[in-house]
Amino acid sequence: MKLRETSVSAKLAQTAAIFIITSMLSLLFLSRARPIVWEDHFQIGQNLRSTGTLTIDDVPSIFRPPGYPGFVAASLWIGDVFSAPTDTPNQRIAERDQRIVVFAQGFLLGVLAAALFFWASLWTGFAPAAGIAFTAALNPYSLALANLVSYHLLFVVLTIFSTLGLFSLRRSSSSGPAAAGAGILWGLTSLVKPVTLAIPFFVAPLMLIRWPLRPAIKSIVLMGVGMILIVGPYVARNDLITGQPIVTAQGGLAFWGTSIEKIGPDEPFLVWQPIWWKYGMPIFTRVTGSAEYSRPLQNAYAVQLNDEFSKEAMNNIIAAPEIYLHNVFRNFISFNTDTMGFWNKFLVAHNKHLVQVLSEFWIIWLMMLAAVGAIWGCISNDDDAMMVTAIYLGVVIAHSISFATELYTIAKLPLIILGFALVVRRLEVLPRYGVALARLTAAGAAGLGLLISGLAVT
Repeated sequence: MKLRETSVSAKLAQTAAIFIITSMLSLLFLSRARPIVWEDHFQIGQNLRSTGTLTIDDVPSIFRPPGYPGFVAASLWIGDVFSAPTDTPNQRIAERDQRIVVFAQGFLLGVLAAALFFWASLWTGFAPAAGIAFTAALNPYSLALANLVSYHLLFVVLTIFSTLGLFSLRRSSSSGPAAAGAGILWGLTSLVKPVTLAIPFFVAPLMLIRWPLRPAIKSIVLMGVGMILIVGPYVARNDLITGQPIVTAQGGLAFWGTSIEKIGPDEPFLVWQPIWWKYGMPIFTRVTGSAEYSRPLQNAYAVQLNDEFSKEAMNNIIAAPEIYLHNVFRNFISFNTDTMGFWNKFLVAHNKHLVQVLSEFWIIWLMMLAAVGAIWGCISNDDDAMMVTAIYLGVVIAHSISFATELYTIAKLPLIILGFALVVRRLEVLPRYGVALARLTAAGAAGLGLLISGLAVT
């Protein structure tokens, strides 16, 4: 008993050390980059901090999900506690607020590393577990997302936490609370990026096939209850405001974009801007009465626009289903093969060509190892590998059937990280040189990722 307590204490101390090291290194890298704001999630979060309501352009926020604005508001509240602005106490300063959010996201990387380290340390030694943690948090892609004042990093972190929650279900002695907890995590993830509302449709069949029937049904129901407890109040809020029980008013626009014309033979995805100005603006004008696009009009008429684009999407799919099916197939292929270079470039201040080449090599290597880990695990009857594969397919298919661009492929990064961890697990059980190979793989990925990040900002 005493030995076990010592072991747990040691793991907790190591986990705390991983959190501190990762947070400090992340903040060091991020301090050398300029924060980048993407879309209006940040402004909604500022308004939430200032007014206590989710608003944008003086109207209720319906177009964007509330998860990231909530994170922004919480970060600003903590920031104001420690360093409240004295010159303009009633006015938000954009640059200061952006720095606070990026600072918070640096610590979020520390939390991610600590969680992955603790999970990995349950089945491997310190070195491979630390390698997995640093690989996830200190690579140029994760740091680029941390420097971006947008929802992508929060989505990556919550997806990993939610998946780890599902891992724990099979091993938990009290599966009821664990299932409800996993549902709560997936509910939070869905409030950041609603495509994950589709995940239960991929996870539930796997649980019914792999688990005893009664525990599987119980866990699925409690997961659903957990998700409803989180997502339900926001849906009810939107229903009161708009008369429609929706999470966001942008689904129609996404399906419409995929239904309008075929992806070009030389393009991996549809290019949004030409489609919007050629086909979308006439619909926008018809609904709003304005011949010019503006974001305030987009937000003011969000529900009406969503309804109209939904109708147009349905008409397009009925009239020419081959266009939609062609694009879904192309989206699926491109989403799987894309190397997520779109976001990585925003962190790079120095050595641009070298960083680009090394980053491409690093992510391709990681994607291949993740695929090996998932496939090898599935062949070996590993429930965790099957769960990662099911969630990965859910994320890719959800994007493929709605709208996919190179902006969204970063959504597969959390599953790639977990797939990489699974290949380390598989390597470790190999005879003779397995442990050494696992350590080398984890250390190599972490070390190269850290090197690239350093080259990008110094």
